[in-house]
Amino acid sequence: MKRLIILSLALLVGFMMSVYAQTSQPSFPGGDEALMKYLADNVCYPEIAAEMGIEGVVTVEFTVKADGSIADAKIVRMVDPDLEEEALRLVNSMPRWTPASDNGSPADARYSLPIKFRLPTPASPE
Repeated sequence: MKRLIILSLALLVGFMMSVYAQTSQPSFPGGDEALMKYLADNVCYPEIAAEMGIEGVVTVEFTVKADGSIADAKIVRMVDPDLEEEALRLVNSMPRWTPASDNGSPADARYSLPIKFRLPTPASPE
């Protein structure tokens, strides 16, 4: 009986520790929809890229610091230098994020964000 109680307590403590040891990823204030809206509202398509019809996905990797600020942004998937510059500008001008947490404490975390640059399609004459 004593052995069963000790085993039960050990399992209970192990379960409690796993609940409190969970980590969370960083998130943009308002969630993914708000992030997409932020990108759409703040992108300035580079004029030269637009004139040349350049489109594509630029992936930016950055650190969301424990205070929610953005640091160490770098391009990990390139398309065009002008689009890359705009992607970095967008990321570096973002508001503070909700930081990741590790064991309940705010923590630095790396984040990878693909940014799609797509030119509007011309309307067909009716």
